[in-house]
Amino acid sequence: MRQRKNKFANFLILIAGIAFLIGLWEVMIVLLQIPNYILPAPQAVLSTLASDRLILWEHFKSTFFQWSVGLSISIAAALFLSWLAFESRHFDNLLSRSLVVSQSVPYLTIAPLLLLWLGLGAAPKIVLILLTCTFPITQLTTTGLRNAQKEFSTLAVILRLKRRSALKHIYAPAALPDFFEGVKISVIYAFVSAVLAELIGSESGLGVYLSRAQSAYRTDRVLAVVVVIVSFSLMCSWMTRRVAQKILFWRVEGNA
Repeated sequence: MRQRKNKFANFLILIAGIAFLIGLWEVMIVLLQIPNYILPAPQAVLSTLASDRLILWEHFKSTFFQWSVGLSISIAAALFLSWLAFESRHFDNLLSRSLVVSQSVPYLTIAPLLLLWLGLGAAPKIVLILLTCTFPITQLTTTGLRNAQKEFSTLAVILRLKRRSALKHIYAPAALPDFFEGVKISVIYAFVSAVLAELIGSESGLGVYLSRAQSAYRTDRVLAVVVVIVSFSLMCSWMTRRVAQKILFWRVEGNA
């Protein structure tokens, strides 16, 4: 009961904060007389969202497909790599260096090459999502497995569990919180990466809509896409947190 009250209070604070920012936005435009092509009023953005809802929906479906496929492959690849890193210290060291190198390269420089090699379809966006999201999930999951092994290795010895059995029944469940932290980050990274890749070159998607809006100096449409991206990212983050709470119901912190 107390947790529900706290959640409701946090929700009210969030709504009040959003309302305050929108009101401040409106007041700034009126007082400073900002032109629409620089910063449109909130009602102009809402009007664009309403009038272009069907077009936005079609572009959103394309981006969502790339996001869902790319994120699914990233999660599967990250779990496999985490398992290999847990089983082999040599592979763990090699993987850590490789992931650090991959993360040091700006993806905006890779995206044009992917488009050149793989075309304008979904393939380059999925590969870019894979490169972006595999690192945080792999890194956090591997760290969680290592920490669980340090903490519960004595328990595994007492129970006379083999390494694979200890991984399945003790270490993997203990590493789930770290895994979900990686997923929580990646669900946002993946969607933003897909939109950025579409900005460089694509046949459809929110990035294409955004690029056309920028070319036409339609700031209201640009902000409409931003609203869609932020809203979807917040929803994904909330859903990931809810799924984690349901699966990790046994955690003492969650039940306190």
